[in-house]
Amino acid sequence: MMHYIALRTTAQATEDPFKVRSALDLFILPQDEDKDRSDIVHETFAEGYHGNPIIVMEAEVKKEKDCQYIVDYIRHNLGSAGIERLINELPRRVDDKCNMFIRFDKQEACQGRLVITSSSDAVHLRMKIEVYPARREAGIEAAREMFEIED
Repeated sequence: MMHYIALRTTAQATEDPFKVRSALDLFILPQDEDKDRSDIVHETFAEGYHGNPIIVMEAEVKKEKDCQYIVDYIRHNLGSAGIERLINELPRRVDDKCNMFIRFDKQEACQGRLVITSSSDAVHLRMKIEVYPARREAGIEAAREMFEIED
């Protein structure tokens, strides 16, 4: 149902990088306590316009069961209002190449909560939806089915 999920966020100079990293870790928590997934997040050190240090944190999840874990985590922790919003906004969140985009509030994620935001200070999630033929309408429908909560 998905080719991969890419996650991205930044830690500004005023933020604790370990707390920001915990926001990404919400999505890539080990499903098995014996597995070490610390090598999934890659950090790049950059410099802001005024010379301030920025750490760009990125992760890409490709295994089907790991992608499904992330979808299930979002579906179960976003809340019914968040899921309803997500489903209603799918036409704006899925592009012509069947990429789905969601931004989660970074500060809320640092506290272990998932909240959809439109702010740029976010955990950015891009999901490549697997549909054949790859048409936007098919991608929207697949995403709708993926995130609907069963009664």
